[in-house]
Amino acid sequence: LSTHWFVLLACAAANPGLAQAPTPRRHVNGILGGSVLLSVVPFPGRKVRTVEWSFGAGTGDTIQLAEFTSAGFERPNPKDQFQQRLEMHNATSLRIKALQLDDSGVYEARIKTTVSIVEDQAFLLTVYEPVPEPEIRSHSLSSTAAKCNITLQCLVPGGERVNISWRRGSPMRDLGDQERYQLSPDGRSLQLSLPLNPLASNFTCTASNPADQKSISPDLQSICQSSRTAPRPCHWKAIFVGVFLGLQICAIVLVNLLHRKMP
Repeated sequence: LSTHWFVLLACAAANPGLAQAPTPRRHVNGILGGSVLLSVVPFPGRKVRTVEWSFGAGTGDTIQLAEFTSAGFERPNPKDQFQQRLEMHNATSLRIKALQLDDSGVYEARIKTTVSIVEDQAFLLTVYEPVPEPEIRSHSLSSTAAKCNITLQCLVPGGERVNISWRRGSPMRDLGDQERYQLSPDGRSLQLSLPLNPLASNFTCTASNPADQKSISPDLQSICQSSRTAPRPCHWKAIFVGVFLGLQICAIVLVNLLHRKMP
Protein backbone atom coordinates (compact mmCIF):
# COMPACT_ATOMS: atom_id res chain seq x y z
CA LEU A 1 0.00 0.00 0.00
CA SER A 2 2.82 2.42 0.88
CA THR A 3 4.46 1.71 -2.47
CA HIS A 4 1.16 2.43 -4.24
CA TRP A 5 0.82 5.83 -2.55
CA PHE A 6 4.45 6.62 -3.28
CA VAL A 7 3.86 5.98 -6.99
CA LEU A 8 0.76 8.22 -6.98
CA LEU A 9 2.62 11.05 -5.25
CA ALA A 10 5.53 10.72 -7.67
CA CYS A 11 3.17 10.90 -10.67
CA ALA A 12 1.42 13.94 -9.23
CA ALA A 13 4.75 15.68 -8.67
CA ALA A 14 5.89 14.91 -12.21
CA ASN A 15 2.50 15.92 -13.66
CA PRO A 16 1.01 18.80 -11.63
CA GLY A 17 -2.01 18.84 -13.93
CA LEU A 18 -3.03 15.42 -12.58
CA ALA A 19 -3.13 16.76 -9.04
CA GLN A 20 -5.54 19.63 -9.75
CA ALA A 21 -7.19 20.35 -13.06
CA PRO A 22 -7.83 24.04 -13.84
CA THR A 23 -11.34 25.27 -13.20
CA PRO A 24 -13.30 25.56 -16.48
CA ARG A 25 -14.18 29.16 -17.33
CA ARG A 26 -17.47 30.41 -18.68
CA HIS A 27 -17.04 33.28 -21.13
CA VAL A 28 -19.07 36.42 -20.39
CA ASN A 29 -19.13 39.58 -22.53
CA GLY A 30 -19.95 43.02 -21.16
CA ILE A 31 -20.21 46.54 -22.58
CA LEU A 32 -18.49 49.60 -21.15
CA GLY A 33 -20.87 51.34 -18.73
CA GLY A 34 -23.29 48.39 -18.67
CA SER A 35 -23.68 45.57 -16.17
CA VAL A 36 -23.24 41.79 -16.05
CA LEU A 37 -24.59 39.04 -13.81
CA LEU A 38 -22.28 36.18 -12.80
CA SER A 39 -24.37 33.25 -11.58
CA VAL A 40 -22.93 30.04 -10.18
CA VAL A 41 -24.80 26.76 -10.60
CA PRO A 42 -24.37 24.51 -7.54
CA PHE A 43 -24.50 20.76 -7.90
CA PRO A 44 -28.16 19.61 -7.74
CA GLY A 45 -29.34 18.64 -4.28
CA ARG A 46 -26.67 20.62 -2.44
CA LYS A 47 -27.65 23.64 -0.37
CA VAL A 48 -25.24 26.58 -0.59
CA ARG A 49 -23.84 27.83 2.71
CA THR A 50 -21.39 30.51 1.48
CA VAL A 51 -19.96 31.79 -1.82
CA GLU A 52 -16.58 33.52 -1.88
CA TRP A 53 -15.83 35.68 -4.93
CA SER A 54 -12.33 36.65 -6.10
CA PHE A 55 -10.93 38.51 -9.12
CA GLY A 56 -7.69 38.39 -11.08
CA ALA A 57 -6.85 40.50 -14.12
CA GLY A 58 -3.87 38.33 -15.05
CA THR A 59 -1.40 41.12 -14.34
CA GLY A 60 -1.08 40.88 -10.55
CA ASP A 61 -2.44 39.34 -7.39
CA THR A 62 -5.89 37.85 -7.06
CA ILE A 63 -8.11 39.94 -4.78
CA GLN A 64 -11.04 38.78 -2.68
CA LEU A 65 -14.15 40.65 -3.80
CA ALA A 66 -17.06 39.52 -1.68
CA GLU A 67 -18.55 36.79 0.43
CA PHE A 68 -22.18 35.71 0.37
CA THR A 69 -23.34 34.24 3.68
CA SER A 70 -26.61 33.72 5.50
CA ALA A 71 -25.93 37.09 7.16
CA GLY A 72 -25.82 38.85 3.78
CA PHE A 73 -23.22 40.50 1.56
CA GLU A 74 -19.72 41.23 2.90
CA ARG A 75 -16.96 43.19 1.14
CA PRO A 76 -13.43 42.69 2.53
CA ASN A 77 -12.18 45.89 0.86
CA PRO A 78 -14.95 48.31 -0.23
CA LYS A 79 -12.27 50.73 -1.51
CA ASP A 80 -10.91 48.43 -4.22
CA GLN A 81 -11.38 49.22 -7.93
CA PHE A 82 -15.03 48.07 -7.81
CA GLN A 83 -16.04 50.22 -4.81
CA GLN A 84 -19.88 50.51 -4.86
CA ARG A 85 -20.30 48.69 -8.19
CA LEU A 86 -20.85 45.18 -6.78
CA GLU A 87 -24.22 43.82 -5.72
CA MET A 88 -25.52 40.54 -4.33
CA HIS A 89 -28.31 39.74 -6.80
CA ASN A 90 -29.24 36.57 -4.93
CA ALA A 91 -27.48 33.88 -2.90
CA THR A 92 -25.53 32.62 -5.93
CA SER A 93 -25.27 35.64 -8.28
CA LEU A 94 -22.90 38.62 -8.33
CA ARG A 95 -23.85 41.74 -10.30
CA ILE A 96 -21.15 44.14 -11.54
CA LYS A 97 -22.45 47.60 -12.50
CA ALA A 98 -21.00 50.51 -14.51
CA LEU A 99 -18.47 48.22 -16.18
CA GLN A 100 -14.98 49.53 -16.86
CA LEU A 101 -12.44 48.17 -19.34
CA ASP A 102 -10.10 47.05 -16.54
CA ASP A 103 -12.90 44.90 -15.08
CA SER A 104 -11.93 42.33 -17.71
CA GLY A 105 -10.42 39.24 -16.12
CA VAL A 106 -11.17 36.00 -14.29
CA TYR A 107 -13.80 35.88 -11.54
CA GLU A 108 -13.72 32.78 -9.36
CA ALA A 109 -16.47 31.60 -7.03
CA ARG A 110 -15.77 29.12 -4.23
CA ILE A 111 -19.05 27.49 -3.18
CA LYS A 112 -19.27 25.87 0.24
CA THR A 113 -22.28 23.66 0.85
CA THR A 114 -23.97 22.40 4.01
CA VAL A 115 -22.47 18.93 3.47
CA SER A 116 -18.92 20.35 3.70
CA ILE A 117 -18.27 20.04 -0.02
CA VAL A 118 -16.40 22.80 -1.87
CA GLU A 119 -17.02 23.59 -5.54
CA ASP A 120 -15.06 26.07 -7.67
CA GLN A 121 -16.54 27.85 -10.69
CA ALA A 122 -14.93 30.57 -12.83
CA PHE A 123 -15.97 33.24 -15.33
CA LEU A 124 -13.82 34.98 -17.93
CA LEU A 125 -15.25 38.49 -18.40
CA THR A 126 -14.31 40.67 -21.37
CA VAL A 127 -15.54 44.28 -21.40
CA TYR A 128 -15.91 45.90 -24.85
CA GLU A 129 -16.43 49.49 -25.89
CA PRO A 130 -19.80 50.34 -27.50
CA VAL A 131 -19.87 50.03 -31.28
CA PRO A 132 -19.90 53.46 -33.01
CA GLU A 133 -22.79 54.34 -35.32
CA PRO A 134 -21.94 53.11 -38.85
CA GLU A 135 -22.18 55.45 -41.84
CA ILE A 136 -22.90 54.72 -45.50
CA ARG A 137 -20.98 56.33 -48.35
CA SER A 138 -22.27 55.68 -51.87
CA HIS A 139 -20.37 55.82 -55.16
CA SER A 140 -22.32 55.87 -58.41
CA LEU A 141 -21.07 53.70 -61.27
CA SER A 142 -22.67 53.48 -64.72
CA SER A 143 -26.35 53.72 -63.75
CA THR A 144 -28.93 53.53 -66.55
CA ALA A 145 -32.66 54.10 -66.86
CA ALA A 146 -33.24 50.41 -66.12
CA LYS A 147 -30.48 49.56 -63.65
CA CYS A 148 -28.85 51.08 -60.60
CA ASN A 149 -25.13 50.32 -60.44
CA ILE A 150 -23.62 51.65 -57.22
CA THR A 151 -21.07 50.81 -54.54
CA LEU A 152 -22.05 51.17 -50.89
CA GLN A 153 -19.24 51.57 -48.37
CA CYS A 154 -19.95 50.95 -44.68
CA LEU A 155 -17.73 53.11 -42.46
CA VAL A 156 -17.30 52.88 -38.68
CA PRO A 157 -15.25 55.65 -36.99
CA GLY A 158 -12.37 54.05 -35.12
CA GLY A 159 -13.78 50.62 -35.87
CA GLU A 160 -10.59 48.59 -36.23
CA ARG A 161 -11.87 45.94 -33.78
CA VAL A 162 -15.42 45.95 -35.18
CA ASN A 163 -16.83 43.29 -37.47
CA ILE A 164 -18.73 44.53 -40.57
CA SER A 165 -21.40 42.43 -42.30
CA TRP A 166 -23.98 43.05 -45.03
CA ARG A 167 -27.40 41.40 -45.28
CA ARG A 168 -30.49 41.99 -47.38
CA GLY A 169 -34.27 41.85 -47.18
CA SER A 170 -36.73 41.85 -44.31
CA PRO A 171 -36.36 39.62 -42.39
CA MET A 172 -32.65 39.90 -43.09
CA ARG A 173 -30.84 37.05 -44.81
CA ASP A 174 -27.51 36.41 -46.53
CA LEU A 175 -26.70 38.23 -49.76
CA GLY A 176 -26.90 35.17 -51.99
CA ASP A 177 -26.85 36.10 -55.73
CA GLN A 178 -23.21 36.89 -56.57
CA GLU A 179 -24.15 38.35 -59.98
CA ARG A 180 -26.06 41.26 -58.43
CA TYR A 181 -24.06 41.65 -55.21
CA GLN A 182 -20.27 41.73 -54.98
CA LEU A 183 -18.64 42.11 -51.58
CA SER A 184 -15.12 43.48 -51.14
CA PRO A 185 -12.53 41.20 -49.47
CA ASP A 186 -12.68 43.21 -46.22
CA GLY A 187 -16.50 43.00 -46.20
CA ARG A 188 -16.98 46.78 -45.96
CA SER A 189 -17.92 47.65 -49.56
CA LEU A 190 -20.89 46.22 -51.45
CA GLN A 191 -21.22 46.65 -55.21
CA LEU A 192 -24.81 46.43 -56.48
CA SER A 193 -26.41 46.04 -59.88
CA LEU A 194 -30.18 46.24 -59.35
CA PRO A 195 -33.23 46.73 -61.58
CA LEU A 196 -34.95 50.02 -60.77
CA ASN A 197 -38.58 49.05 -61.32
CA PRO A 198 -39.21 47.72 -58.80
CA LEU A 199 -36.08 48.16 -56.71
CA ALA A 200 -35.18 44.59 -55.79
CA SER A 201 -34.40 44.71 -52.08
CA ASN A 202 -33.11 46.70 -49.15
CA PHE A 203 -29.65 46.20 -47.65
CA THR A 204 -28.39 46.55 -44.11
CA CYS A 205 -24.87 47.04 -42.82
CA THR A 206 -24.26 45.80 -39.27
CA ALA A 207 -21.23 46.78 -37.19
CA SER A 208 -20.70 44.50 -34.20
CA ASN A 209 -18.42 43.18 -31.51
CA PRO A 210 -19.23 40.34 -29.08
CA ALA A 211 -21.13 42.70 -26.74
CA ASP A 212 -22.81 45.28 -28.98
CA GLN A 213 -24.05 45.92 -32.51
CA LYS A 214 -25.52 48.77 -34.56
CA SER A 215 -27.10 48.69 -38.02
CA ILE A 216 -27.89 51.11 -40.83
CA SER A 217 -29.99 50.64 -43.98
CA PRO A 218 -29.33 53.11 -46.82
CA ASP A 219 -32.22 54.60 -48.80
CA LEU A 220 -31.51 52.91 -52.13
CA GLN A 221 -34.40 54.66 -53.89
CA SER A 222 -32.92 58.09 -53.18
CA ILE A 223 -29.35 57.00 -53.89
CA CYS A 224 -30.24 55.44 -57.24
CA GLN A 225 -32.39 58.44 -58.19
CA SER A 226 -29.61 60.91 -57.41
CA SER A 227 -27.07 58.80 -59.27
CA ARG A 228 -29.24 59.06 -62.41
CA THR A 229 -29.84 62.81 -62.18
CA ALA A 230 -26.43 63.95 -60.93
CA PRO A 231 -24.08 65.12 -63.72
CA ARG A 232 -21.24 62.75 -64.39
CA PRO A 233 -17.63 64.00 -64.33
CA CYS A 234 -17.57 64.33 -68.13
CA HIS A 235 -20.74 66.44 -67.96
CA TRP A 236 -19.10 68.74 -65.43
CA LYS A 237 -16.14 69.19 -67.77
CA ALA A 238 -18.46 70.10 -70.63
CA ILE A 239 -20.26 72.63 -68.42
CA PHE A 240 -16.99 74.27 -67.33
CA VAL A 241 -15.74 74.45 -70.92
CA GLY A 242 -19.04 75.98 -72.06
CA VAL A 243 -19.00 78.60 -69.30
CA PHE A 244 -15.37 79.45 -70.05
CA LEU A 245 -16.05 79.86 -73.79
CA GLY A 246 -19.14 81.93 -73.04
CA LEU A 247 -17.13 84.30 -70.86
CA GLN A 248 -14.48 84.62 -73.54
CA ILE A 249 -17.08 85.47 -76.19
CA CYS A 250 -18.68 88.05 -73.89
CA ALA A 251 -15.28 89.61 -73.27
CA ILE A 252 -14.51 89.83 -77.00
CA VAL A 253 -17.90 91.38 -77.77
CA LEU A 254 -17.45 93.90 -74.95
CA VAL A 255 -13.99 94.90 -76.19
CA ASN A 256 -15.31 95.38 -79.76
CA LEU A 257 -18.16 97.56 -78.52
CA LEU A 258 -15.78 99.72 -76.54
CA HIS A 259 -13.49 100.15 -79.55
CA ARG A 260 -16.43 101.22 -81.75
CA LYS A 261 -17.52 103.86 -79.24
CA MET A 262 -14.05 105.34 -78.99
CA PRO A 263 -13.44 108.33 -81.40
